[in-house]
This record gives sequence, C-alpha cells and structure tokens, in this order.
Amino acid sequence: MQEGTAEIAGSSHTTSETRTVTVGLIDGSAIVGTIGRFSPARADLAITSTQGARQLVAAERVAYVAYHKGQGPRPPPPPGAERHKIHLVGNSHMMVMAALSTQAEGLGFKAVAADSDSAFHEIFFYHHGVLAKEKDEPIGELLVKQGSIAPGDLARGVGAQKAERAIPIGQILVEQRKIAPDDAARAAKEQQRRKLRIGEVLVEAGLIKQSDVEAALAEQKRRKGKRLGETLVELGLLDEKTLARTLAVKFQLPFVDLDHVAINQAALQELPLELIEKYCVLPIDADAKVLTVAISDPLALDALDVVRFQSKRVVEDVLVTPSQLKRHVAEHVSRLKNDREAPSEFGSILKELAETDGALVETEDERPEAHQADRGIISLVNKMIFDAYRRGASDIHVEPNGKEGALRMRFRVDGECIPYEEVPAAHRHAIVARIKIMASLDISERRKPQDGKIRFKLGDSHIELRVATIPTVNGNEDVVLRILAASKPRPLDRMGLSLRNYEVLSRLIHQPYGLVLCVGPTGSGKTTTLHSALGAINTPDMKIWTAEDPVEITQDGLRQVQVLPKIGFTFANAMRAFLRADPDVIMVGEMRDQETAEIAVEASLTGHLVLSTLHTNSAPETITRLLDMGLDPFTFGDALLGIVAQRLARSLCTRCRTVSPGTAVQYAEFDRAYGEGRLAAELGLELGPAFNVWSAPGCEACDRTGYKGRVPLHEILENDDSMRKMIADKAPVQRIRSYAIENGMRTLLQDGIEKCLTGVTDIKQVMAVCSR
Repeated sequence: MQEGTAEIAGSSHTTSETRTVTVGLIDGSAIVGTIGRFSPARADLAITSTQGARQLVAAERVAYVAYHKGQGPRPPPPPGAERHKIHLVGNSHMMVMAALSTQAEGLGFKAVAADSDSAFHEIFFYHHGVLAKEKDEPIGELLVKQGSIAPGDLARGVGAQKAERAIPIGQILVEQRKIAPDDAARAAKEQQRRKLRIGEVLVEAGLIKQSDVEAALAEQKRRKGKRLGETLVELGLLDEKTLARTLAVKFQLPFVDLDHVAINQAALQELPLELIEKYCVLPIDADAKVLTVAISDPLALDALDVVRFQSKRVVEDVLVTPSQLKRHVAEHVSRLKNDREAPSEFGSILKELAETDGALVETEDERPEAHQADRGIISLVNKMIFDAYRRGASDIHVEPNGKEGALRMRFRVDGECIPYEEVPAAHRHAIVARIKIMASLDISERRKPQDGKIRFKLGDSHIELRVATIPTVNGNEDVVLRILAASKPRPLDRMGLSLRNYEVLSRLIHQPYGLVLCVGPTGSGKTTTLHSALGAINTPDMKIWTAEDPVEITQDGLRQVQVLPKIGFTFANAMRAFLRADPDVIMVGEMRDQETAEIAVEASLTGHLVLSTLHTNSAPETITRLLDMGLDPFTFGDALLGIVAQRLARSLCTRCRTVSPGTAVQYAEFDRAYGEGRLAAELGLELGPAFNVWSAPGCEACDRTGYKGRVPLHEILENDDSMRKMIADKAPVQRIRSYAIENGMRTLLQDGIEKCLTGVTDIKQVMAVCSR
C-alpha cells in the first residue's frame, strides 16, 4: 500500500502535517522523530529522525506510536474508555484511557495518556507489541462487583494475606519440621539478646544447616509475594475457575476451559518441550502468523517474551486455570518423552506381526482367515491414525500393492502427500478390513466403493474420520481417511485476508439479506472461511441455521444440522425446513444442484442472508457456472452480494525463513505474474532496495522442507448495478473479470504475489495453486 493512502478512522493525527512521535519497537528500543499521515494498515512506517535521517520501519517491528504533547489540544478519551495499564517489553508500562472492548479486533487500539505528567497525548498500540492489557481495578473489587465473593469474605482474605506475609522464618522452619517449637522460642530470645539474625543463631547452635536457612528464606519470600486471589482460593472462599474468569476480564484476555477445547496437535510442535515444561505454557493453536498459548498467570511476561522469540510469531495468550494447565502440560510432556524413548513403536508392532506370520493363511480369493495377529492389526491402525492427527495431516492414504508389493501409507500434510510407513503385503487385507469394521462398512463387499465414518477419541480430543474405500486393480482395495478434527472458528481478522478483502467481506456479511458464496476446490478452506464470517455476526439477536455435511466446526449460538442424503434429508430439504423456522442467516454447506441453488436465491430475496459454497475455479467463473446450472439471471443478479474465491498455499517456515535483495530476473517474474507494470503502478514497488525476496532453507521445525502450515489466498468479487446488468445479459467470464479488476478486485494470483512480498509464502507455492 502506498504511503498516505489510508488513515486511522477518527484519529486526530491523520492530517498531512508532520507530528513528533516516539515509535516504540517490540525489542524495547524506541525512535524519536516525525511522521506524516499514519495508518496501522501500512506495511512500513516512514520516520524522520531528529537528525533529519528518513527511515522505513516494518510495522511488524512496531509496538506503539505515541504522539508528543504540545502539538494541538489533548484529544478526549474514546467513548466508554476505562483506565488501563499497558504492559510492554523491558518491564515498562503506560497508564492510558482506552475502550478495549470495542477495539478487540483489527491491528491494534487507540488510547489517551491517563496521567497528566505523561510525555504523550494519544498513543496507538499494535496488538502484537503489547504483552498484557490490565484493567486498573483491584481484583478484590472486581470479584465483589461480579458477585463472585461477599465483601466480608474479601476482608477475611485480605487479612489472611497480610498475616501470611508476616510469618517469621522461625515459624516456617517449625512447619518444615527442621526445628522444634521450643528451639524456635529459645533462638528468638537469643536473637534479641545478641542482635543476630535468627538463622545465624540456629546455624551456630547446630540445629540446622545453612541450606535449610536458604530454603526457609525462599519460602518466606514466596509467601510475601502471594496474591490476594491465591489466598482466597486457598481459604476455600473462591474457586479457581471463577478467579481465572475474573482475571481474564481484568487483563482483557479470552478465558479457555482446556478440558473442553480441541487442542491443535500441530501447535504443540511449535515450542521445544523443555520450554513448555520450564515456563508451564501450552500452545493450543497455530497458523502462519499467530501462535495461541495458554497461560495461568496473566503477568507471566517473561515467559511470553521467550515464546515470542522462540516461535518468531505473533503470540496471543489465553487464560486457563492453574490446575488444568499444570495437568495438560504434564500429560503433553509425558507423552512426548515416551515418544522419544520409544521411537520404533510402529516397528515393534510390525515385528510382533512378523512373528505371527505363520498363522496367517490366505484363502483362494485372497481373504485372510481370522488369526492371532488381530490385536497387532488393531494397534497398527490406531497408531497410524494417532500419528496422522498429531502431525496435522488432513488425509490418510492406505494403498495396497498386491501380493508382492508392500502396502504403502501416506499422509497429506499442508497439502502435500508424504510417505509414512510400509507394511508387508501379507497384512494388506487385514488392515483394510479393520478400517472397514471401524467405519461400519461391509467387509465382504470388495467390488464397489463404500463410504463411512469413524469416531475416534485421542486423550481429551474427539475426531471424526470420513472413510472412502475404492477397489483398484490386482484385487486391491484402497482406503482414504479424511480427518475432521473438532475445532472452533477463527476470528475473521486472522483469516489471512488483505485489508481490502477484509473490509469488503465484512461489509457483505453485515448486509440484512442477499447471497454470499465461497468457492474453490475441495480442501481449500471454504467451510473455515464461512464459519469465521458467521462468527463475526453471531450475536444474541441473530438466528443462524446451518446445514452441513459433515459438521466440522461448531460454535455456540448456531443451530447446526447434519444432512443425511441416504434418508432423503438433503441440503434442499434442510433449507425448506429452515425457512419455516424464522431464520436471519442461513449457511448451506454446498450448492450441489439447481434445486438447492434456486432455494438459496429465493431465501436471499425474501429477507435472509444466505452463505454457501461451490466448487468453481474463480469468482467470475462462479457466475457463469450458476447461470449454466439453470438459475434465472435476473433473480440471481438481484440476490448476489459477492463471491469469495479461495486457495491454500504452503507457508514459509517462520523459524528458518530469510529475506534477501531481489534480482532483476526475480522482479520480472513477480511483475509478469502480478500483471505487466502493475507492481509499480498499483503497489509502488520498483526494482531497487525496497524489493526483497523471502525464502526458507529448511530446519528441524519444518522437517527440512522450508514450509510449515498453509496460508489462504483470496479473490473477492463484489456485486453492483453494472455487474447485475452483465449477469442479466449473460456476459462472458472475461468481461466480468475485467470489470471486477477495474473496480478493485485482486485476483487469487495477485493476492498470492502480495503475500510473497511480505514473506508469508513464495512464488513457487503460489503458482502451484493459482493459474495465470
């Protein structure tokens, strides 16, 4: 984005004049200088230092931008502002007035300095640069205000806290059974007489060792630092879940119940085991840019700093109860240590099976008879599913190769098929039969494809596997299992949308009625995008119905329905039922046929917002596809609000990615892909120092591939009066595409090139999923 093209809405510092600012960086340093018009959406901030030198600072390195006093009147606090303590790196903080509840999304939030002696007036804080946001209200007052504790119990807790802080070291040694009560009394008298420390008196008397004194001093220090909330929980006046929820309110953090949330197994691999164990933190979700970490102490800022440095990502912390966190960390650490100690578990199962090969007899039709290896086959299939889930695989491929060739197992991870294990051919039928039994399929039918489902529990996580069996040549039967792990929707601003696309999609889904489509191939993240969109409008005043097959993502507030085509409960039938159930918003998993599409258009024209998916290559092609399906062009044109086309490209590994100056050949390649001459005309990017290319050589975190995770690429077409006329005229795809681009649409390829320039992915991966 070119400098000066965007600004903070409502800011008093978005004029063209320069202002003196302090720009705080996420490493704790600061730059004092002047800037012109400021927008947090810009990739770089242009700062002129006090010496006159102009420099560009990447926005991802900036923690805050603070405007100095003496440059116009002091701006008023935002509506609904409350006093907060903003914690920054280096144990520094600022006291500000901010309305954080209304600025939770986006890139950051505005605030006004709370104290008159502050050097600043207005400050903009980037979310990624803030360690903690603490509401300036004592925890005791918050607990009483919320009705979590009575004023009398609070006073009792405060008294106990004060008493605990005053416990002498002699009493602690008695509690630890290092000395007798009489010894402590005599030592106290001797201490007063000789003016020595009580520890010195006890060591001199030979009653304890110096190490005992040091341990007692450490315990005394710990008790003096005990917080009021901990004291209230210990006294039984408050349960720890209520305390954690109140702390979450005080520090503006989401509260998560670890026992009822699906932990992303791939996230657990993002931090070293030793770091998780030492700092008692637990990664629970991760994407290309953000790592979500569970903590129990909202002021564990040192731990969060270490996590940021180690992961090289934006870290979002969520609050959990101490007991839950301690238990889940212990379980995770124990499981990984066991995996390290027994890396050849799969090999051990195969060895056990090999020892029973003598009992394996194949009949003439190559079907194995029952034998004593059944237990080993069960263990092998369970191990395969567990490993696939832990490695973040989306699919498992089981591929037999006849009597002579080994059965091959492969996982699809981040869109790529990677080898997993090979199993002797003798076990191929037993493995396929085991999977079919788990999916309640007919094991005697090997001539026709079959579909089924497996529900599986791994620890506290529940996953579902969609199973498809397909007969292949030489008497083989392939199996593909798609892993549908239960998950929660991500916030819309964390879906990898560009600023323009985010604004357009937000505008579309907040319309009272109309049709919004999300299109792309299977596995491109369409359902995830729609659920994030629903999450953005999922409020108590909205009635939202969804018809899905299967229900992969659940969220509170939605009424979700699983369609069952085998019994005649199709998407079309579900929509007809929804229209009789007073909906505001309807989400249909897929518009597979003309009937479903026509009902969706009808529903959107009768006052409902309808969201659905479709399998097409691009947003403009979706229009011609639906018209070819038989939709009336006039009603479809009136109903359509917009179309989101989507792809998933592999992300560069954030641990090992590097940036280097781009060459003329690379610039020509980028410019050719983006559109001849458009890099300079639309992005202001020319061949020179500003043109850099990102790459990743590979490391342990990404299995030496250079890629980890996936990033979505988007193309959003917004309907308007001119577009409606083209739809009514059944205009060709190229004409629709050209008009949409002229009106601001970025194609999938262009969105991918922009993400290459910011280091999220590289051009090779973009070209692999986008056509020219």
